[in-house]
Amino acid sequence: MNKTKLVKLLKTFSKTEVIKFREFVNSPFYNKNQKVIKLCDAVLNYYPEFDSVLFNEENLFKVIYENESYNYFKIKNVLSDIYQLSLAYLKIIAGNKNNVRNDLNLLSELHERKLDSIYDQTQKQIKTYLENLKVKDDSDYYNVHRLAAINTSHFKFEKSNYTFDLIQKEFDTFLEHSLSGLLKYYSKMLTNINHGNIQFDLKMFDPIWQYVRDKDFPDNTTCLVYKHIIELELSKSEINYRKLSEILSENSEKLSSESIYFILLVLNSYAAFKLKQGDETFYPERFKITNEFVERKYYQPDYILFMNFISSYTSACMADQYEWAEKFAAEFRNGISPADEKENTINYCTGFLHYRKKNFDKALEYFSKINFKLFLAKIMVRSYTIRALYESNLHEQTLSAIDGFRHYLKNENLIDEQQKKSYFDFLKYLTELTKLKSENLKDRKDKRLIILKNEINNLESNSLVLKTGSLIKREISFNSKPSSFNVFHGKIRIRLNLFSYSND
Repeated sequence: MNKTKLVKLLKTFSKTEVIKFREFVNSPFYNKNQKVIKLCDAVLNYYPEFDSVLFNEENLFKVIYENESYNYFKIKNVLSDIYQLSLAYLKIIAGNKNNVRNDLNLLSELHERKLDSIYDQTQKQIKTYLENLKVKDDSDYYNVHRLAAINTSHFKFEKSNYTFDLIQKEFDTFLEHSLSGLLKYYSKMLTNINHGNIQFDLKMFDPIWQYVRDKDFPDNTTCLVYKHIIELELSKSEINYRKLSEILSENSEKLSSESIYFILLVLNSYAAFKLKQGDETFYPERFKITNEFVERKYYQPDYILFMNFISSYTSACMADQYEWAEKFAAEFRNGISPADEKENTINYCTGFLHYRKKNFDKALEYFSKINFKLFLAKIMVRSYTIRALYESNLHEQTLSAIDGFRHYLKNENLIDEQQKKSYFDFLKYLTELTKLKSENLKDRKDKRLIILKNEINNLESNSLVLKTGSLIKREISFNSKPSSFNVFHGKIRIRLNLFSYSND
């Protein structure tokens, strides 16, 4: 019985809600069935865990039917009544969370009953409330429009205050609500198209975008935000990235939590995109965004998706924020979800930390313990295992791991073909470098090295940069950078950065 819909629902109630639910069930306005009242009290006596061995249908049956023989259908019917009352109670709770919606329903009812004086007072109160809202999203713009629509109907009926300006007001508020909703959906679809390799049908996008792209939206911060997100997704311009960051900084008090969360996701995706292109200045940028996710409590210590945990931890490490990473891990590790990926997640992050600190033997030790289920996570492990082997000068093991990675890619159907091509390119050139490295080549003018360098530099740009969470940045250079791979005793270096996941 612990797994019934009723019990699952009741477990979500706070102590205060349980008290009020008892009162709700006892109210003759909602329920007059005494058996329901008596059984509800009996059920709630097992709150909050509902795990007692005495908590079963047979014992509950005795509470209301006493000396009768147990009848499964009788007790189920009464329990079903309690369940329906609990849903009705939730409707009231949900309604109370959105008082303005209830007020608008009341206003409509006052109009229907021709209570003009009360109507006038109520609509002025609602109007003042909506005008003074500091934070507005598309649902608030809908409420503004609904108020205008109700007023149009009411004053037309009353006649004394009706003007044709009311129709214009109703239209303007509808347009504002519609634009805020459309721009939000367009921006989300474009973000997923660009960073998730997902396709959408952006109906009416061109005419809508033509209408809004030159508008400043001084009184609609929601439209302003989503307009700039669209601009960023269309342009991939750092100027628009900076502008969106500036809008967030200057308007965070005017934005809903949902809007702020989505802005951070978009900024994070762009930072990942720049890193995939090889712009390492975006490591601190991405860590800053990660820190803001945590500071704004979008992640909770008792629940965080394992890939978000990995992304947060590794972005801190890539920005050399090791103390932050360890503090983050200590706070959130017990909330890693799903729970059966917790050990894999901790091992991966620990291995990644050792890799960053050039403790390659330790990194390999932790990577060898991991068995993720998600293919993206499997790719991360294989990628960094190969890197650690390469850095450890374990040439045969590196080539063997590369061969194993190739076979995995061929057999993994969930990976996009363009994405696979990038991985295969990565493995191809890393194979060549490993072979050259194994020969202890020291001559920077060696013909084979020059050919390899030219091949890498001449690779065509890949659409994978724009549409997926993976890119190989290919560059051979003769300078020294901390994130590069040491090749040929440090005299020749290569950067082959394979980013297999980003928190898009």
